[in-house]
Amino acid sequence: MSCSTAPSSLSPTNKQLLFRQLFESESSTLTYLLADLSHQDKPALLIDPVDKTVDRDLCLVKELGLKLVYAINTHVHADHVTGTGLIKSKVSGVKSVISRSSNGKADLFIEPGDKIYFGDLFLEVRATPGHTQGCVTYVTGDGPNQPKPRMAFTGDALLIRGCGRTDFQGGSSRQLYQSVHSQIFTLPKDTLIYPAHDYKGFTVWNDLLFLLFNHPIHFSRFNLSYC
Repeated sequence: MSCSTAPSSLSPTNKQLLFRQLFESESSTLTYLLADLSHQDKPALLIDPVDKTVDRDLCLVKELGLKLVYAINTHVHADHVTGTGLIKSKVSGVKSVISRSSNGKADLFIEPGDKIYFGDLFLEVRATPGHTQGCVTYVTGDGPNQPKPRMAFTGDALLIRGCGRTDFQGGSSRQLYQSVHSQIFTLPKDTLIYPAHDYKGFTVWNDLLFLLFNHPIHFSRFNLSYC
């Protein structure tokens, strides 16, 4: 039985990058698989894996001939159990990654400005607190060999037609507004936005300029209880 999934129709143009978007229906969570195909061992990482779909994700990693090196989270999730611990129990050598400010457990703690390398490709870490204090956004690198257009994995900070809730402990709508405007809306306007959840059939957005002026969060300074 094959466990492969089709690439996103808006995948960046880069033969070096393998990219898959995976969906978990119970929590409507989107998990992302990225790998550098230019290296012999094809190093890969998973973003926001869910415990219920770990076997599916690892099946895909094996089927594609990848070497999983990182299982990373955008934040400590309140709506599902992360699959990083389960992945580590099934695959030797995988390191779990989360922001230091999240107060979670992991092998590696990241901070704003850090880079996570998988082969010659990398993700930049941007702090985007508001949904939780430890939320980060991972952005593909800027450079001649990096994917174009850039990709931003925004977690629950920015969804396509909404944003993460701010009524959890440590949440702040004012802080989320500032995070999104300073760390995400300042990216190149063709950046592909990939959120951690899809509740309405929107899995990616490729017009950051449209979001800047039409997203509900643009007007939130007048009503900071928007989410």
